[in-house]
Amino acid sequence: MKKIIVLLTFLFCQALCFADQLIIEPDQGRAPLLSFIDHAKSNITLVTYGLTDSAFIDALEKAKHEGKSVDVMLEPSPYRAANENQFAIANLHKDGIEVKKPNPEFKFLHQKTFLIDDYAIIMTFNLTHSTFKNERNFALILQDPLLVKKIRANLPDDRLVWSPDNSREKITDFIRSAHDSIKIYAQNVADYKIIGELAHAARKGVDVKILTSNKLSPKKLHYLTKAGVQVQLNHHLYIHAKVILIDEKRALLGSINLTQTSLDKNRELSIITDKPEIIRILNETFTRDFL
Repeated sequence: MKKIIVLLTFLFCQALCFADQLIIEPDQGRAPLLSFIDHAKSNITLVTYGLTDSAFIDALEKAKHEGKSVDVMLEPSPYRAANENQFAIANLHKDGIEVKKPNPEFKFLHQKTFLIDDYAIIMTFNLTHSTFKNERNFALILQDPLLVKKIRANLPDDRLVWSPDNSREKITDFIRSAHDSIKIYAQNVADYKIIGELAHAARKGVDVKILTSNKLSPKKLHYLTKAGVQVQLNHHLYIHAKVILIDEKRALLGSINLTQTSLDKNRELSIITDKPEIIRILNETFTRDFL
């Protein structure tokens, strides 16, 4: 019953609301994204790192059978799981869906984006089984036509953070803009320069909190905590989200991890938002998760 209410609420907002919308995982499950795929009018484009969940493979195949344009770009050899996507690739090919390979200049295609008709959905998660079981993740649904057009064409925008094009510069500036607080969901915190920026912010009096499920190296952890950064491990949910909240007023959300590879070598996409309702929900969720 709860899932039905969530789905009906989501479909109501999809029809009537024009503000950006936030998906919270694993709370909302597959329903919101599967609904978008099912209700697509003409075209679906998926760019992602991991695709193993059969519900999404089936949904894409169904859309293709209904005559919709379906384009997929998928990382062929994910890190430490080189064959992970082969089932999806083989099955999509059988149904006439071409699975495009990413630009070989990138170490990995780690971007996680849906483009469905006039919507763009920027995700922190892959379409895998574990995403909808025990991982904390988010997705932001965008309806700004110009922004959607730029994402589709891989074009720059003040709100878009593309790796490796501009992510290091934009994330550094984003952290430096904090006056009061920085709250971070991070799967990994490993990049020395970003760690230095966070420590510097804490030493200036900014309240810096990092929530992760992966232990930092002792050296990095000591450096951050000595500067006043609060680092907490969440054992209830696996923190796969990549979110930075600044002063409870702005957020950066998407696929970018705080690692050198993610910032400088992968194809990644995150977005900066200042929409009050989105920020409110992210802040409230972070507060609950950090306890």
